[in-house]
This record gives sequence, C-alpha cells and structure tokens, in this order.
Amino acid sequence: MKDLRVAGWLHIHPLFFLLAFSAILTGAILDFILLFSIVFIHEMGHFWTARHFNWRVEKLEIWLFGGAVVSEEHHTRPFKEQAAVVLAGPLQHLWIYLLLYGIAMGAGPHPFITTALFYNTLILCFNLMPVWPLDGGKLIFYFFCQAYSFQKSLKRTLLFSALILTAAAGWLFLEQRWTLAAVLLTAFLITEHVLEWRKRAFSHMRYLLFCAYQDREGMKTEYQHVSPDMRIMDAVKHVRPNRRVKYILKQAPHFYIVDEQECLRAYFENKQPYLKFKDIRQFA
Repeated sequence: MKDLRVAGWLHIHPLFFLLAFSAILTGAILDFILLFSIVFIHEMGHFWTARHFNWRVEKLEIWLFGGAVVSEEHHTRPFKEQAAVVLAGPLQHLWIYLLLYGIAMGAGPHPFITTALFYNTLILCFNLMPVWPLDGGKLIFYFFCQAYSFQKSLKRTLLFSALILTAAAGWLFLEQRWTLAAVLLTAFLITEHVLEWRKRAFSHMRYLLFCAYQDREGMKTEYQHVSPDMRIMDAVKHVRPNRRVKYILKQAPHFYIVDEQECLRAYFENKQPYLKFKDIRQFA
C-alpha cells in the first residue's frame, strides 16, 4: 500500500487515516491527536538531527502506530553520529515531561495532563525496548559494535532482539493482553527482523564499501596476526565500526603490516576477494 506524500520529506501511510477515522467514530479523537503528536515530535528529533549531520534522508514515514526516518546512512556514518541520531528521539520526551509538569504546576491537575504523561511514558518505553528496529534495538547494535565486527554485531543484535521479542510475545499471551494494536506491532517487528536478516549480507557489503574510503586515522588501532594463505574476503570480515584493523603477516626474515583499507580497496577496486595475503604486491 503506497504512502501518501504530504511534503517532499513527509509520507503518511493510508492506514493512518483509517485509524483517525475510527478514533472519530469512537470519540477518541483527542487521544489520537495526543498520541501521534508525541510520536511526531519523537520522529522529528531523529529527522532534524540526521539533517544536522547532513545525512541523506529519504523521508519521514508516519505509520499506523508510529513512524520512522528512512535513510541509508545508519550503517555508514561515524559511530557518534549514529548514536546521536538514535538518541535524539527519546531525548524529546524529556522536554515533553518538563512542559507537562510545568503546565500541571501552573494550572493544577487535569485528566488531559495525566493522559499525556501516560502516552509520553508509553512511547518512550516502547522505543527503548531492545528490539530491532526500535531505538533500543539500535543501541544494542552499537553496544555489540564495541566488542565485535560489524558483521557479528548485526547478527547478534538480530538474534538477541528476536529472543526479546519472543519473550515479550509469550508474556502477552500468558497475561492475555493481546490487543489489535499488540498484534499489528508484533507482526511489524517480526517482518522487520525477517527483512533485515535477509539483507544482512548486503548491509555488511555496503558498510565495507564505506570503510574503504572513510577517514579512519583517528580510530584506535587493533593488530591481528594473519596467515599468508588467508584470503582478503576472510580478513575483511573483521572490520569493526570503532576500530582500525591492521593485519600482521610474518614472512621470514621480515614481517609486514597491511592496513584494512588496503585490503578493502583490493577487494572492491581490483575485484580480487580470493587474493591471499602472501600474494599482495605491496609486500614485495
């Protein structure tokens, strides 16, 4: 089902209007406006922070129960930028809390304020769940990136996320808390897991291509000993988002150090993924 383009960067899913119409019929239009106002503010935090770092943002999507900033930059930008864009959404909830409590202190308690606080907390907690592709799931990915390669981090994030999602679905089933919203959200998250798992090789390759020409001078260096018969395609699997890997090859009576970017460029420019370290001409 095609999104409706409201502006060049803002797209709204048609089911959004169906939900709005149902809210009018059931008399819950105020709750609907309140809920999606908070969602929109949350997503605008992501959007404007991404724009601040000059990311190529395709669009801001508003779904049935949430939204997302669509960009191909998430896996190909410096770690600090990615973390800042992800955290920018949850941070919007802090000033919303301050605003609501300030209104309550000035005007006194009101059911509207109570409802707004509930929705603000609900959306914040939901987005911080360690489930892909929610903000919490992306933070888990960045956590894994501190210790593992990009390839391993993405795989472990998806597996960990699937475990958490399964546990959450089991709890909803045991507590008999399944609602239409819960079913739709669970179906959406499962779909995102399947799609991301299927394209993980593409995501990894795109990240390696980015690293081949990235300025990695300021990163901490990690040295790894490699066998003369190791292929470049096997070595680049160790590329990490927050480390610059240099490979040490011992060939008596000398040893050689090769930067990961040399391997990546041989991989992409020379199209020699099966080239062995002992055959790289730079060693001659």
